Amino acid sequence: MSVALAAGAALLSLLQGDRAVTNGLIVGALVGIIFYCVAWWSINVVIKNRKTEKYNPILALLAIKIFILKFPLLGIGLWYAFKYIPISPAALIAGIAITQASILIAGVSNLIRK
Repeated sequence: MSVALAAGAALLSLLQGDRAVTNGLIVGALVGIIFYCVAWWSINVVIKNRKTEKYNPILALLAIKIFILKFPLLGIGLWYAFKYIPISPAALIAGIAITQASILIAGVSNLIRK
């Protein structure tokens, strides 16, 4: 759902003809999806690791380090993106907000259905 909304917003901005807004929406959507995937993987590894009989502390430690390091690594990636690609900061924030809101709506709707 979040990918479809982000793609729709990027297509609408392409119709407007502003490349900086389109780039901002695409990069923002990618950042939002990467944040979600890294957080989901890290939490899933730590929780599943505790439930198994063979506890693997190295994998849990790796998941925690990746969870913490996602902020500086994505910050460096955004710095390079702003350096080489024309990006609108407002569109970047909107792209992140679109993906995070759609992920939240999908999670809440799954909770309500159950």
